[in-house]
Amino acid sequence: MKLYLKLIRPYGMLFIGFTPFFGAIANGEYRLLPLTILVIIGMLAHIFTFVQNDYYDTEIDKKSKYVSNRPLVTDGISIKTAIVIFLSSFIFSIILNMIFLFSIYSFLMLLFSFLCMTLYNKYSKRFFGMEYVLAIGVFSYGIFGTLTVSNSISNLAIIISSIGFMHWLFSVGVSANLKDVEFDTKLGIRTTPAVFGVYAKDKRLVIPISFQIYAYFIKIIHIFIATLPFIFGYTSILVYDFPIPGICFLLIALPLLFLTQKILYTPLSKRDNMLIYIGLQEGLALLLVPIALISILIDSISLLLTFLLILLLIFWPLFWFRTLFGKKMIPLE
Repeated sequence: MKLYLKLIRPYGMLFIGFTPFFGAIANGEYRLLPLTILVIIGMLAHIFTFVQNDYYDTEIDKKSKYVSNRPLVTDGISIKTAIVIFLSSFIFSIILNMIFLFSIYSFLMLLFSFLCMTLYNKYSKRFFGMEYVLAIGVFSYGIFGTLTVSNSISNLAIIISSIGFMHWLFSVGVSANLKDVEFDTKLGIRTTPAVFGVYAKDKRLVIPISFQIYAYFIKIIHIFIATLPFIFGYTSILVYDFPIPGICFLLIALPLLFLTQKILYTPLSKRDNMLIYIGLQEGLALLLVPIALISILIDSISLLLTFLLILLLIFWPLFWFRTLFGKKMIPLE
């Protein structure tokens, strides 16, 4: 069972898992059943994406000392089983959409999202910039959730989905590709950092100023987009007359910039530290959307459920990291 859990990566399941949920909330859906179904579809999309990614990357992963213990690499789980898992996730997602949330536009958007994920998984090691395709896929999952509510997409829903786009653009195009740049370069894989001229020397990353600017630009735009619901008045910066959303936002945004610096300047000899910074960056970035929507969440699903939701988003990854990887809490990435 532990091998299957490592394959599907439950610690990251809420990142894509809640994307359709937040898209629907931003378009006025507050009913429990549709929102629950959307979370299930999002989690299935996560399983599809990550298991399929391991399937396509198995031969490459066998050559890396960092991920050589992944279940498909060690044959702990067969390739055929992996195919069954990600295809089943796709089929169940479609079935749930058709039974509970069907509209032609949401159905087509869900298919488009899966297509983007598949294109990324298949071609990410062949062409640079494929993280943009992945980010479009995540954006599309948010719009899918929106379209299950209405064929009219609100500006807030577009903003919320765009936060997801920027999140994954940084997560993969900067963080993930940067930690693997030494290995990828040896195999001739041209990821975005390599195209910018990033390379490894004596277990340190040599990062041109152009890539540093690019990385900070993405993160700053990411944070700026997350402020737009407040700026345009779609959500309130006050809750019960206290600036709780504003304070929480600052407590997330400032560490995100600090962690961006740590990711860029941590040497490869301390790769485990880099993974910790990346994990913290991911966890904090996940909270940007519920904080941006917190006034709506409190009004629509209650203060208690909003509080429990935020606790879930914080402690779910920590629980699974501890369960699967022990006290070190560092995944096979």
